[in-house]
This record gives sequence, C-alpha cells and structure tokens, in this order.
Amino acid sequence: MEKLNIAEGISAVYGKFKNAGMVPHFHESYSIGLFTDGEYRYRSGTKEAVVKAGEVRVVAPYELHETYEGEWSYLHFDINPTLLIESVRDIEQNQQPSLLDILPLNKERLLLESGLALYSALRSREVLEIEQSFTNFTATLLASSSSLNLISNLTMDSAKLGQALEYIFTFWNKADLSIEEIAREVAFSPYYFTRSFHKEFLITPHKFIQSLRVDRARQMIVKTNEPLAHIAIECGFSDQSHMIRVFKRISGYTPNRLRI
Repeated sequence: MEKLNIAEGISAVYGKFKNAGMVPHFHESYSIGLFTDGEYRYRSGTKEAVVKAGEVRVVAPYELHETYEGEWSYLHFDINPTLLIESVRDIEQNQQPSLLDILPLNKERLLLESGLALYSALRSREVLEIEQSFTNFTATLLASSSSLNLISNLTMDSAKLGQALEYIFTFWNKADLSIEEIAREVAFSPYYFTRSFHKEFLITPHKFIQSLRVDRARQMIVKTNEPLAHIAIECGFSDQSHMIRVFKRISGYTPNRLRI
C-alpha cells in the first residue's frame, strides 16, 4: 500500500485491503474510492451498497458511513472541498458558489481511467501533469454525475491564443511554468484555456510544452557537448532523469542515443 500526501489538498492511497471494516465515521474531505478488484460493502445513513471492480464510490464531507469487512483493492482520494469547488468554478467559468451534486456510485469507465491517470501524475510530482490530470478527473467526475452543463463549443479569439503561445515560447524553459500561469495571462480559467488550446491545435498545452522542451533539448544535445544534466535544467526539466523519461515518451528513444 502506498500513500501520497499532496500539499495542495489531495491525498491518495492505493492498495489491497482485507478485513478492513470500519465503525461509523466521517471525513472532512470528499472521499472518493476507485475500485479495481474485489467487493466493498458499506452503509451510508439508512442505505447500503456493494461496490465492485470498475466502480467509483463518493462520500461527501461529514457524511456518516461505515464499512463492512471484506477484501478489495482500490485507489482512494481525499480531496479538499474548497479545491474541488474551485475546480468547478473554473470549468463553469462561474465565480459564484456551486452546489456539487455528485453521484455516490458511478460505473463510468472514463472516470476510473482519469482517476488512475491522476494518481500516476501525483506520483510523478510534475506540476503540469498534476494540473492537467486533476482538471480531467474533476470534469469527468462532475460530467458523469450530471452536475454540470459543460460548455460544448469553447472558443478563444485568435489574439488571445496568440498571446498564450507567445508567453509559452518566452517561458518554455521555466521549470515551474504552469497551465494556471499561462491561462492567467489571457484571462481565462485553466480549464477553459486547456479546452480551447486543444480544440485549436489538437494537443494539450502540457504536451505542447513538453514537446517544445524535448525539441530544444535535442538541438542542444546534437550541437553542444554540454552534460545532459545541464541541458535538462536549461530546458526546464526538474533533472536529468525527468528529461530522459519525457524525451523517451515523446520521441521513442533516450537522449543518450543522439551521442553514440
């Protein structure tokens, strides 16, 4: 079992549990379980439910519930309510408080997949991946719960999209460059900006920035004798291993191959 504590308001546990029944209790956060194996039986109020592999269970803050003994494997998120509401506001482009109407049980396959992607991003500790994955997970969670009327035709005028690209090409090698920072420059929420960018270029801002960094790193590797560790930092990667991982994912081979 592995537990990740994320300062921004998300913690995650992924593992296998056996005879892990719990007396009635509550959480101060949203408790979201994505089940990958076994059966999970619990009671919330007067209602009982059995959750099986491929299903998702959501318990709202301060909702009293108890868990019966059994055996299951799951990915469990605790998400700060404020963080989730802020994400909803970004998605809706609405700064008024939103009422979250999230289904307690959900069998949407995409929700399970987006949750696993978020966990992978949290493990990587890469800011851009965490931002993108959390937004995707939140949007999928709320859309599958029918609690949002998601915008289907997002548009961004060419002047602001050009402004965003200019900002990216100026600060592409800034290690802590985030989607939120870029979106702020064009006065849009991170969600709105990401959807608009993807619609226009068929690629997410996150992948675009990583591809740009890999391309610039490739040029430095071929044209200079600088150590890979130095090139990694110059091109906005956290370290050499981070650059190698992203480089291989995008190009299909490692940077070392360019110097053989």
